[in-house]
Amino acid sequence: MKLKDIIKKKSEILADGHEIENEMILGADINVVGHFNNVVNLNIWTGCCCLIPASNNTKNLGYIIRAIIELLDLTEEDGYAFDKIKNIPIRIISDGWGSRVLGFGHFMKDQFIYTDDLLKITE
Repeated sequence: MKLKDIIKKKSEILADGHEIENEMILGADINVVGHFNNVVNLNIWTGCCCLIPASNNTKNLGYIIRAIIELLDLTEEDGYAFDKIKNIPIRIISDGWGSRVLGFGHFMKDQFIYTDDLLKITE
């Protein structure tokens, strides 16, 4: 599955009955969790949540990171350092205040992804 196959429009998100709220990425990190047999976890933190709460995205981590860089339009000709993913405005998809974050998207462009779909990217 490719990024272009999972991008949704705002109208699709709202038609699914979800809400879209403004948020800010505060930072991102990659951790290796020893007590789970050294699985790799990608974490992207906002003021309210972790955008990718699923653990063990080891198999397709590179594809996931590339998709996030492309979705948020962070691509630079010489590359984009992962630790620079901070203080970036985004929009999150949820079922309302206090509910689980279902996905996120570009702050200005009409492109969103559901987190469950993001974790299925294979190229």
